Amino acid sequence: MNKNFVLELFRILLLLLSFCSCKSNLDQEEPILETRKGLHSQGLVYQNQVREYLLYIPESYNESVSMPVMLNFHGFGGTAERHLRNADMRSLSESKGFILIYPQGTLLGNYPHWNPSPVGEGNKSSTDDLGFIDKLLTTLPEKINIDSSRIYACGYSNGGFLSYSLACNLTNQIAAIGSVAGTMLTDTYENCNAYVPKPMINIHGAKDPIVPYQGSTGLVSIDNVLDFWSELNFAKKLETDFFEGVENYIYKDSLGTPLVSHFKIINGSHTWDYNSLLSNNTSTNELIWEFVSKFDINGYIK
Repeated sequence: MNKNFVLELFRILLLLLSFCSCKSNLDQEEPILETRKGLHSQGLVYQNQVREYLLYIPESYNESVSMPVMLNFHGFGGTAERHLRNADMRSLSESKGFILIYPQGTLLGNYPHWNPSPVGEGNKSSTDDLGFIDKLLTTLPEKINIDSSRIYACGYSNGGFLSYSLACNLTNQIAAIGSVAGTMLTDTYENCNAYVPKPMINIHGAKDPIVPYQGSTGLVSIDNVLDFWSELNFAKKLETDFFEGVENYIYKDSLGTPLVSHFKIINGSHTWDYNSLLSNNTSTNELIWEFVSKFDINGYIK
């Protein structure tokens, strides 16, 4: 028998055994949730691949009471662990009472990434991240009691791209979104299937060299993003609030509900942490949660 054929067969068998082992471990019965409060590495099998995410369950979690969920996505080249350190919402999770998830992107070349567009011709990534998040949200209630009407998504840079796409493509699951140093891809902008209402908060540096405020090839300008979401939400009434180094634009509907909020950081670059530039020492994390938590999948929570 050909030696190369035997080696290749052996390699395939090892891969199959490794996959079966991973799937078996993931399918094992989970410990009682009360014993799993805190931060845990999790995974699920999607398209023959183990997709990983960090799950944080606050101490206030009670199995009999459903909790909102916040997805927080790292940027291109980042990791869930590193983004957790840079955009740590665990203290908010404890004080406000919500489940926190930091998913991990797959490699595009040598760098972790998110694919905000449906897989297809012309897409440089073959990863179905929309399907991965859909499955994550569909299977999550099997592990923990979540409020499916209050699932929020936010992200940094490439993770912000994905947040916009989730609002457009998983519109029946995502209640509101936040983007920091991110924007809409042209593909998302032109093919968005979001339904009203879909509230959005955007925080962006006017001097961002990576995701330019004015937009670039394939990236929609922030002004156009704001026009898109304000029109989608029938939020035509614009209010402004200017303070040192920051301009806040708030778009409200006819009832005065703030459905779109934009913080323009005048000298801001490409970062998550604009804390020193924001008024009243309000952090980026707090701004996002304060905004999105006012809504559920049906709109403003009265």
